[in-house]
Amino acid sequence: MTADNQAHNKEANELVTRIEQRAFEIFQFTETGDEKRNSVAGFRKFSTMVDDFHQAAETAEGRLSVLRTGRRDELRRYVMQVRAKILKIEIDIKQSYLENLIEARTALPYGAREFFASRLKRLEELNSLLVDGPEADGTAGDLLGHMRKMLEHLMAQAPQLEVFERDPDWRPPQRTGIARPSIGSPQAQPARRAEKAERGKKAEIKPIRLNGRDEWGRVFLDRGSFEMVNDACRQRGISLDNVASKLAITRVALTLILNGQDPIQRNMLDVLHRVINNYNEKTGELG
Repeated sequence: MTADNQAHNKEANELVTRIEQRAFEIFQFTETGDEKRNSVAGFRKFSTMVDDFHQAAETAEGRLSVLRTGRRDELRRYVMQVRAKILKIEIDIKQSYLENLIEARTALPYGAREFFASRLKRLEELNSLLVDGPEADGTAGDLLGHMRKMLEHLMAQAPQLEVFERDPDWRPPQRTGIARPSIGSPQAQPARRAEKAERGKKAEIKPIRLNGRDEWGRVFLDRGSFEMVNDACRQRGISLDNVASKLAITRVALTLILNGQDPIQRNMLDVLHRVINNYNEKTGELG
């Protein structure tokens, strides 16, 4: 066996081991007796674990297809079998979460509506996966349709994230109770010069840099990323909708990414930094 083949065999084994570890974490999470399936936080944690697993499995399958190892086909089939088991667990556990959330009738936190919207999108992906998948027995469509109705029901009850853009009709409040010198008076001249200098002085706008946890080329941004981007947008006079449009995603998708609920591809994060930091005030163009 050549050194290259040995290296490829080692990499293949490491890929499969990582998939097994992620699958085991999901099994362990779902079997924990203390895990309550009536909270959005628990639902979000489970969904993140499953999404990370499928992303890692897709990466592993793609890599295994090019590795020179005699066990390549065997390992790929094994990864597909593990994915099929996780897919079934994903459907069962998510249905349980949705039913319990509706029955509990507890107040839903801010951001729940956007999170449920991302799960609706995931349902469409599940629908395509189950065409030839393990649940393609005639009941998968009915089950996903039932889950879709439950998600829509929860979305209708969930509070929407606040919109931080300034209203287009907003005007600064008029000062009252303070006597202001007349324009021609000597006392008014220093004040006018100070105001003019203040208006002419542009506030320094520093570039921002977002950080997060890298998972197989996808980044879960750190807490506070939404506030950083939102503040940067307000300083530059642009909106989150402008940024989302430049990234070719929706405002909801951008909000979920900035809150660390959904990952962003590493190359798209670089684009986000360019969009925010290269804004041209003269032309109004985003970078």
